[in-house]
Amino acid sequence: MSTLADFLKRNSAVKGKPLPLLHTCQSYNLEGIMAASAISTRFCDVFQEQLNYFFVGRPAYKKELSAEAAEWELPICFVFSYDVANAKRIFPFDSGGFEKKLFPSFIQMMNRDSFDVVSTPDAPARVIGTFFGSPANYFRLKTPDEDAFAGKYSLGVFDTEVRALHRLIIKTGKPPDASTEYKKIDDRRFTIEVQFTADKMLKKKDLLAVVLPEPYFLDAKVTKYFRDLGAQLISYQVHPLNPNLYYGIIYEKLYDFFRRKKFF
Repeated sequence: MSTLADFLKRNSAVKGKPLPLLHTCQSYNLEGIMAASAISTRFCDVFQEQLNYFFVGRPAYKKELSAEAAEWELPICFVFSYDVANAKRIFPFDSGGFEKKLFPSFIQMMNRDSFDVVSTPDAPARVIGTFFGSPANYFRLKTPDEDAFAGKYSLGVFDTEVRALHRLIIKTGKPPDASTEYKKIDDRRFTIEVQFTADKMLKKKDLLAVVLPEPYFLDAKVTKYFRDLGAQLISYQVHPLNPNLYYGIIYEKLYDFFRRKKFF
């Protein structure tokens, strides 16, 4: 059992209801996903095996886009019912970012596997309840200050992994971590990552929604395919602006969806 898993198991935090599982990719992949009726695993060079990556409640995967990105390069986000029963690993952050040493030294010095909580079945709920108190606060990355958090859980000098993880939430690039490129880790510094070794099939009642660029939303084949699955289609318009801003637009769309569906 990892250090974080042990802490979550013994603390008395109220569990926060997990949000749906999200998978984000570029729109170019949509045709292949529809043909396979699945999001297929891909070889992961970090863990050296075929894996499928999802994030709880946030479209945290981001592809750096050029200023002249075409519409098929833009992000599309699949929203699935929450289910981590067959997960291979669960981390409270982007494991790839950790592997690339994008995080501040106060947590990067630690063993990545100390944060794997897959051994705790309700780990995402415990993580959300412990560090944020509610799914809405988790979505917004709102957490108590360091003193309040440490006092609430009676954290001592050897609870370093838990304290470092909390500090990672509240850091914003201010000294002593000015050298860290926070724009590269943004919400990925604390978003629950779930890894699977199997393809994720697109099934009725499991696929809840798809957020996609308007040109795909207007395509009759795409519309019919997802409506036959009972998934809600949520479109965003394409404008001549910085393509990376679309991630913020997707956040807004998902926030409205979660509120309407009473996830928070």
